[in-house]
Amino acid sequence: MMRDAATPNGRKPHEAEPLVLVTTTDNGQRITALNSAAQALGFSPGMALADARAIHPALRVAHADLPGDERALIRLALWCQCFSPLTRPDFPDGVSLDIAGCAHLFGGETALMEILAAKLDRFGLTARLALAPTIGGAWALARHASDARLAVARPALVEHMAPLPVCALRLEESTVKALEKLGLKRVGDLIGKPRAPLASRFGPLALRRLDEALGHEDESFRPLNPPHLHAAQCRFAEPIVTQEAIGIAIDRLSRDLCAMLEKSGKGARRVELRLFRIDGWFEALPLATSIATRDAAHLARLLGERLDRIEDRAGFGFEAASLTAFSVETLAVRQEDLGDDALTTRDGDIAPLLDRLVNRFGARNVTRAEPHASFLPERAARAVSVLKPAQGHDWQAHARCIQDGAGFARPLFLFAVPEPVTTLAGVPDGPPTRFEWRRVAHRVTRAEGPERIAPEWWRAPLGASRKTRDYFRIEDEAGRRFWLFRDGLYERDEETPRWFIHGVFA
Repeated sequence: MMRDAATPNGRKPHEAEPLVLVTTTDNGQRITALNSAAQALGFSPGMALADARAIHPALRVAHADLPGDERALIRLALWCQCFSPLTRPDFPDGVSLDIAGCAHLFGGETALMEILAAKLDRFGLTARLALAPTIGGAWALARHASDARLAVARPALVEHMAPLPVCALRLEESTVKALEKLGLKRVGDLIGKPRAPLASRFGPLALRRLDEALGHEDESFRPLNPPHLHAAQCRFAEPIVTQEAIGIAIDRLSRDLCAMLEKSGKGARRVELRLFRIDGWFEALPLATSIATRDAAHLARLLGERLDRIEDRAGFGFEAASLTAFSVETLAVRQEDLGDDALTTRDGDIAPLLDRLVNRFGARNVTRAEPHASFLPERAARAVSVLKPAQGHDWQAHARCIQDGAGFARPLFLFAVPEPVTTLAGVPDGPPTRFEWRRVAHRVTRAEGPERIAPEWWRAPLGASRKTRDYFRIEDEAGRRFWLFRDGLYERDEETPRWFIHGVFA
């Protein structure tokens, strides 16, 4: 949910519909996060999903992706550096900003909070903001104060911190429970208490967190370092408007950028060309590649093919240009050899062609196959954009899993939708002796099987077939080989099983 909302195109989930995020534990699925509508029903983090569904069967459920949320939170912290150069993510759900010396640039602290809240709301993020003189104080007020937006000066810090629960001090859960058992449930219950007994009973961390929150002890702020951007810039002696002049600038920028990438051992996956007009506006040409590259000629060619998109938007001319690599990957030097695999096709050999196809037809229209964890043939692979980073899938291991392990190969050509056939079988559970497909009769001379594939009941939508399939490799009298399956079992299903052809062997 945070990953979707942490981008400008993110949309806020409908607050009227109860929504929870769950993770799988040894004790079943547990709720890790929920929206306000789910909270109104009495749900809370840590609650079993089965109990929640018993209360509200129409509950919307999504699986939490904690690593993905952490990456999104880091991106959000980097975005917040437009308000302050010192930001950091507070996992799992917060971002801290040190705005000392920055607030006046936005019209004051209150105005800065309003601008930040408005931008976060536009991103689809529901945020609670607190401004305090201490890191611990801001952390506690943002999460536990009654107001969603609160600015507290140092003289009023103790007054606002006192009614907060002790968990607002960033203590371990065991320490919080121990304090609550002794009746110390609020931060104010700890203020003024003898320090020696508290330190001996709960350790020095409890008192240190209290002192940090109230400003009695300094707390270091370790900001998130922005990623190093590889960028090349150039300025022109006079404004340029023609594609030939822009192409010359692109060649120069590509060479400069690729030299930087080579020095750092990197390759670019996503670059952006910006052409700055004399009226202060700029035109951007983003570009993504199928694999990391630092081939200057290749980048220049791809960018040159996109210049027609800004042909009518040059205005009175461009006075400067920049080429920035926003996404880079380590690009190791490859040693060529004369071994048996020296003539085999590598990813880098076909990547320039894929990039040109994407440049012309769009990323959604140029895809590659990716293995998928499913034994159903139509789900064993799926089409993804060639620009999507490879997940390190081992196609050979995937093929061994679904083929060699069962002793059955897959056909060279697989139909997107199985086609029905009319069959004549000697025995109900055996292979057909004859079948008719596309009005052509075939007499079976050889058959291998069955390979039984059970339905994936946990994935099948309502109304989809949930029958067991028995696959057979069939060869007719002409030597043609087909992949047929019987949809259903005679002894289990009420309906008579039907036969389909799913593929053709070479």
